[in-house]
Amino acid sequence: NDVRTRRRLGHAGLILLAFFHCGRVWLSNIGRARAFRISRAAQPEDSTADGTDWDQELRRVTERLKQKELQEEGLSATKPLFRQSDEWTVERVELQDGVPPVGSVLMANPRSFLDKVTPVAAMRTGWMPSLESSRRDKARLPVVLITRRTADSLQGVLLGSWSGKLLGDMDAQYFMTRPLYIGGVNVSGLSMVHSYPEMPGSWELIDGLAASDDFNMACDWIENGPGSALRFKFFWNQVVWRMDEIDELAPEQGIWIPVTVSGDLLLREPDSSFEDPLWAQYALKAGGELKELGERFGLFPPDA
Repeated sequence: NDVRTRRRLGHAGLILLAFFHCGRVWLSNIGRARAFRISRAAQPEDSTADGTDWDQELRRVTERLKQKELQEEGLSATKPLFRQSDEWTVERVELQDGVPPVGSVLMANPRSFLDKVTPVAAMRTGWMPSLESSRRDKARLPVVLITRRTADSLQGVLLGSWSGKLLGDMDAQYFMTRPLYIGGVNVSGLSMVHSYPEMPGSWELIDGLAASDDFNMACDWIENGPGSALRFKFFWNQVVWRMDEIDELAPEQGIWIPVTVSGDLLLREPDSSFEDPLWAQYALKAGGELKELGERFGLFPPDA
């Protein structure tokens, strides 16, 4: 309810969320991508420069908060929460009745986003890279986690598009160190992906991974239940396909490539801003066609 939401998110947070809501018009298409992704100084191809001064400071603050939160939860502040393991997998997935199943991940086909741009698909995610961009910018191709199928739509969240804000920036009393990601250009409010399918109000995506849109329940879950704030990922807005737009997802269209990604890999946060974009990371793990496409369009670092 409104009282509990104000208590937990704060008045400043509500104002910021209203800003995101009202800004959807001028944040469409390329403007939206530029406004919400972290500004980066002009860099030569494959430069290891760590973005702008603002970018670096945000990352430093985030890391300090994360270390503090790990210590408060009795975890090691020097070891990553999600260790690299053989269980971090990315594999191709079959469609169900011509539609990617809930819990699958759609990876943009570089042919349709870099070579012959498909405007509708690019506008749907608000992400329109260019062949003239640097390698890292080209590799920031859309990656969408499918979170829900209804009678009239298929819904998902854009992965890896950080808003530059933490929930603590919105005066949230819980999840202060959690980054807020931009989930898409379709206005839908706040949603989350987490590792607690048993949390009330949640629905399962894949084994051990669930989605929810009840922020108050999530607060209760970590305050009074068994939950850890580090096992949640937050998104503002989403990507939506109406049922008459589902044909865009058909393999013969060559726009999206569906895969499955292990839950821990989906939930992990970047260890540093030196990491490659998610599309490149997932494509290397998937191998096969995705790796071949990444190599053809020059989306991987030289030592990949």
